[in-house]
Amino acid sequence: MIHEYRTYTIFPHLFARYCELAEKKAIPIRGDSYGRLVGFWASEGGTLCQVHHIWEYPGLDARNAERVRMFENSAWMNEFIVHAWPTMQRQEVRFMHPRTSITTPDGTNVYEARIYRTVVGRFVEMADALKSRPRGNGATLIGIYTCDSPEPNEVVEIIAYKDYSARLADGTQSRSQIAWFAEHGAELVDIRATPLVPLPISPLK
Repeated sequence: MIHEYRTYTIFPHLFARYCELAEKKAIPIRGDSYGRLVGFWASEGGTLCQVHHIWEYPGLDARNAERVRMFENSAWMNEFIVHAWPTMQRQEVRFMHPRTSITTPDGTNVYEARIYRTVVGRFVEMADALKSRPRGNGATLIGIYTCDSPEPNEVVEIIAYKDYSARLADGTQSRSQIAWFAEHGAELVDIRATPLVPLPISPLK
């Protein structure tokens, strides 16, 4: 199994337009016929006016075949793509292997994507360490992934929080976090975190 993590940076004045297209055209047209949608979010920190979405495929060959088939769908091309592409500044794609099963949170308002860049060759060990990373009350681990590309020494962690207060309680200066970084931080090069809010079309709310 492989998960594809797509990040689109949208022109700010066209962000609402893209979200409308995604809700009214993209998801109704493709559904889960060309890969299963795991989650669909908008960024609320870091680079704004981004959408983040994750799709599941049996493998990379299946993903490539489904992409070819999807681009042969005239409704996809004429009703979504022709209108969506002009809204985009940039597209980024990560191919990831899940290291945990997907957990569905209960009563979530805020998500966060954390990307950990490890020293070369330590990504599997970091993924294992993240499984036991202490998290604050109100935090739910959604999934941990190791990346094949574009960066092979990255680990992605998706977390859900019941609210922003729960996110702040999971900050880097909490006692449990300081202890975890003291044990594992030497294997890390950097960490980036993006707060996310689910769009109405997201299976993970």
